[in-house]
Amino acid sequence: MNEQLIETIKEMEIKGAPEEQTLEAALNQYTKKQLAHFIERHDLDIAKSWKKAEIIEALIEWMSSVQPELMESDEDLNAFYSNQVVNADQPLEISDDLSEKDQERVLKLIEHGLVFNADNELWTPEAVAQTVDSESEKSADSNESSKETASQDEAAEVKSQPAQPRKQRKQTSALSLTPEERIAREKKMRLKYFKKQAKKKKKKR
Repeated sequence: MNEQLIETIKEMEIKGAPEEQTLEAALNQYTKKQLAHFIERHDLDIAKSWKKAEIIEALIEWMSSVQPELMESDEDLNAFYSNQVVNADQPLEISDDLSEKDQERVLKLIEHGLVFNADNELWTPEAVAQTVDSESEKSADSNESSKETASQDEAAEVKSQPAQPRKQRKQTSALSLTPEERIAREKKMRLKYFKKQAKKKKKKR
């Protein structure tokens, strides 16, 4: 067990979940000292001397931009968040019995404003869960559409390929003619030309 991890998680505890299910209301439950943890942990361009409301406003802007990217890039964390937090039958209890891997996941989620340690239980605001869910769906849709486009491009390439061998056959058949065959071919072409010219002269007369 990593004592430092569980200690940090406990230090970020808030006294109960707020009635308003928003990120702003949840961050308001933190003390200024707890809010400073986010600034130090992520080296954010936020001054600790700012008013609490100003720090929260800046943190909301930062969290809203990084949360979707984090969930999209870390499938393992996304699955944990979905199964153990959003869709869990019972809130996950924060205790020393948590595995080190789970402690790392919990702390990472806390430090990005995705979950909160509310009275030693994991809690997420409904507004945050809905935002993350909708962003995940958008990402899945964009991946599907890109796959469809790629498959369509491949199909188009396959269709365009059969036209090439025909040209090659014509070229090879012309190149494979013997000198005698070429002379005979040229004679036929000349005869056709002279016959056309003769017909034109008759029409003029």
